[in-house]
Amino acid sequence: MHRRKFLIGHEFLRVHLFYPVALSTALCMVLIIARVVLSGSSNYEFLVWNLFLAWLPYLFALWILAIRRRESERRWKLILPAVLWLLFLPNAPYIVTDFNHLLLRRAFPLMYDIVLIFAFAWTGLLLGVASLHLLEGSVRRAWGGVAAAGFVVASAALAGAGIYLGRFLRWNSWDVLKRPGDMVATLVDVVHNPLEHTYAIGHSLVFTTMLLICHVTFVTFRQANRP
Repeated sequence: MHRRKFLIGHEFLRVHLFYPVALSTALCMVLIIARVVLSGSSNYEFLVWNLFLAWLPYLFALWILAIRRRESERRWKLILPAVLWLLFLPNAPYIVTDFNHLLLRRAFPLMYDIVLIFAFAWTGLLLGVASLHLLEGSVRRAWGGVAAAGFVVASAALAGAGIYLGRFLRWNSWDVLKRPGDMVATLVDVVHNPLEHTYAIGHSLVFTTMLLICHVTFVTFRQANRP
């Protein structure tokens, strides 16, 4: 019985891409701990928090898939994890923007910090793309390929806008609940006056494109490795 449960759990984790993201996370922890020990400072401790936030959309995606598998007739139970997934999705690719901290030079080898941030950014991207891929498959099975493609593009666009709001306007995912009026007003102003927000629109499109390219690359490799 225990062996059977172990095998079922192992297969669930394997199919849902847990092992790659877990190994990448372990590498990040080794690098950040080593930096703290060697430098005696915690300058990059914010990366740990950002990576924790990057894990949330992946975990919410697993929650959604578990509900669909066990309670396929009670789709209303998908609302909460789906909303949470969408709110926290930008946190996964957001770590890419943490490279700007390299501009604040510190008395530590620059190459090490580049590798450190890259490891965290890579893991965040992997978590975001993995969660998007898992839910795309769920949407495809439920409503077809066109709906799945639309879901991916819309999710990437919202994530791109969310990254801009987080990095440049310093908004957090939970501000949607704490300050919904301010967020709606900001988005409405962008729609009504796009020429006054070309910087925001440009950055959002860049982040959206980056996430879409990562997703397409990820899916291509997954399909190429299938027997």
